[in-house]
Amino acid sequence: MSQPNWKYIANLGDANPIDHGGFFVYIDETGVYDPEAELLEITRQNDGGEPIEWNVYRFSLEKCTLQNGILSDNKFHPEHPAWFAECKRAERPQDTTYLSNVAECMGMDLETLQTLFCSDNPIERAEAYRCVGEYHGFDNLDSYPLTFTDRTEVEQRYAEETSKTL
Repeated sequence: MSQPNWKYIANLGDANPIDHGGFFVYIDETGVYDPEAELLEITRQNDGGEPIEWNVYRFSLEKCTLQNGILSDNKFHPEHPAWFAECKRAERPQDTTYLSNVAECMGMDLETLQTLFCSDNPIERAEAYRCVGEYHGFDNLDSYPLTFTDRTEVEQRYAEETSKTL
């Protein structure tokens, strides 16, 4: 299988992402891999309010399906709901997740959020996954975020993303 060739297509975060956080969307130009999103989050600031530590969460923007009321991220088993989708777990009720809670928290209706997850547009899917990350925590989308403490490294990583407006 070929290696991905990631192309930056959008920043859905702040216009100054290194100082205020960014949310970047990438597509694989080979067409083999699902689009991905990357959240740049400031995790620590100095006494002057300048960022001194950043976390980077990167995750796939898999296209979901909606069949018979089930939102699934499994194209081979669309009858299995995504972990964040509407389902009640009788064996562990505390693990029950409701996508309607995510939608309500983000100020949208359930159908709109489901439509975003099923969209062909990676930017719309990024918005949907961002809602899940903001509600459940981005650690649930990327358990091993990168941590940076050197501003120069962060600036180098996002040189393309900060050098142009799309």
